[in-house]
Amino acid sequence: MPQPPTSSRQLDLFSPRQWSRDAQRDVAGRLAEVIAGMLAERVRLVVHDNRSTMVSYRRRDGLVHYRLHHMFLDAPDDVVRALAEFAGGKGAAARRRAAGDRIDAYVREHRSRIGAPRPARVEARGSVHDLQAIYDRLNITWFGGAIEARIGWGAVQGRRRRRTIKTGVYVQDARLIRIHRALDRPEVPEFYVAMVVFHEMLHQAVPAVERDGRRVVHGREFRARERAYPDFERARLWEERHLNLLLAPR
Repeated sequence: MPQPPTSSRQLDLFSPRQWSRDAQRDVAGRLAEVIAGMLAERVRLVVHDNRSTMVSYRRRDGLVHYRLHHMFLDAPDDVVRALAEFAGGKGAAARRRAAGDRIDAYVREHRSRIGAPRPARVEARGSVHDLQAIYDRLNITWFGGAIEARIGWGAVQGRRRRRTIKTGVYVQDARLIRIHRALDRPEVPEFYVAMVVFHEMLHQAVPAVERDGRRVVHGREFRARERAYPDFERARLWEERHLNLLLAPR
């Protein structure tokens, strides 16, 4: 099994993520040789710091191309064998499943090596409405400044007409509010955009609860506070009358 270079005795004290690039490259090359020997195929191995897919491979141009998270650079022998068997040929379905289970277990054991997700980029100022200004005003007026979240417009949508629309979303773990870009147009009044923003902010003030094995997102308190917002009924009626506008491409 390849080991980290011994040019520095302290290298073994750190995770592969903290090794120098030369050290990672050297160990990755030796790991590729070990896996190639097990598969009896040529192997090319790339190390990454991906936060979702830890292991992937494909065969192309007579090579098995592996992409591995850096946590595998100091993996034990049985995990290295699992990496090889994971890319095994046809007729080895049972071994591949077992290999996948061992890899998954190793990832769970070393989840702390996976870096924290990068903060999503948010753009609050639109071509018509400034979400940050709306958010700040609502936060002071209705929440006493207690809401802590970032806010921004969602991704640019296609030009086809939509069948449904989710005007906003609150991502609890990231404390992030996204508002659909269909609302960023002159025909959509600011009071309606503010109502949508208020609704998403309210998700942080009144978080979801588990009740009888069911996750309740819009409970009694949530609905009561939402209806107490002065423009609630006005915004609801506007949405009913202008739903076709919101569904139409910008």
